[in-house]
Amino acid sequence: MAGKQGKRVMIAVDDSDASAHAFEWAIGNFVHEGDHLIILSASPYLDVGFPNADMTVEYGVPIVASGLESEKAEKKSTSHSKHLVQKYVDEAHAKNISCEGEVVKGDAGSWIVDEGERVKADAIVVGSSAKGLFQRTFVGSVSDYVLHHSPCTVAIVRTPEETKALTEGPLSPKSSRKIVIAVDEEREAIHAFTWALKHFCKPADHVILYHVHQPSFTPVTGAGAGQFGNEEVYVPLEISTRDEVESLKESQKIVEKFMKYADKETKIHCEGMVVTGQTEAKVIDGLVSLKADAVVVGTHNRGAVARTFLGSVSDHLAHNSPCPLIVAKPRKEGKVGAASSQTETESKVHAT
Repeated sequence: MAGKQGKRVMIAVDDSDASAHAFEWAIGNFVHEGDHLIILSASPYLDVGFPNADMTVEYGVPIVASGLESEKAEKKSTSHSKHLVQKYVDEAHAKNISCEGEVVKGDAGSWIVDEGERVKADAIVVGSSAKGLFQRTFVGSVSDYVLHHSPCTVAIVRTPEETKALTEGPLSPKSSRKIVIAVDEEREAIHAFTWALKHFCKPADHVILYHVHQPSFTPVTGAGAGQFGNEEVYVPLEISTRDEVESLKESQKIVEKFMKYADKETKIHCEGMVVTGQTEAKVIDGLVSLKADAVVVGTHNRGAVARTFLGSVSDHLAHNSPCPLIVAKPRKEGKVGAASSQTETESKVHAT
């Protein structure tokens, strides 16, 4: 079993390259000493009434299938999933990682979410690719479903071919990784920040606290009282510029608070970066220019990422991030204790 400080990590697998890459990445980057793995595979129900070419090749389902042939195909499908899970369990055990496996039957997305909740997973890792047999298990719709409905943190790992990966393969646990953490004043961003420092980042990592500043433009004209009632009045350019300068300073102060907290409470050194512009574009541009190995963002329970990282941005990152995406979510269990701890952390961050 996992140690007291270890996390329970579910890795959802199928027979695709995306799944293999996600498992390899998780073992090399996400799983720490004391963690416990749950390897889950969802074996699909075969629609043998209307078999397609993939089913015929993979499971030997004839174009016109009898009841006996259908039963054989279902057994072959389940057996294939069991062997697949056992392969990954054996790989984990070979690396002295505590691990168990499970095979379920049915829709991958709903099973991943339900089992994640049942086994009290602290994080779920999924691969993402639109390719592979049946386009199954980790097509966009499934990874999106897990991202939006998971009761815990989700790591989405896209294949190197899709991301045009900036690094080859998982890094050694001793290597320095470049990790970007999206920050703002919202409690969800604070949770993502502290979660990353506790469960993902290492002292050797290069951690960048990344904030997208939204320009505070004052219009050149505004509503005012004139001779004929409400009418547009001129706002001097220097006032608009001054407001924007002050707004930018506030954004910089936000990042500085997070940096001070990290220096005070952890052994992980962080540097800050504030950029201005359209959020989705600036996040992707930043990840590419920094050659980031992973990005961590927070999310509201309703599925929209906090403030500068709105729902559309998390979805955009899930499909376009050049590196693995980790969306840190507060666990649903133990709401009273978790809320108290979260409030205490927020106070510490704001007090620095």
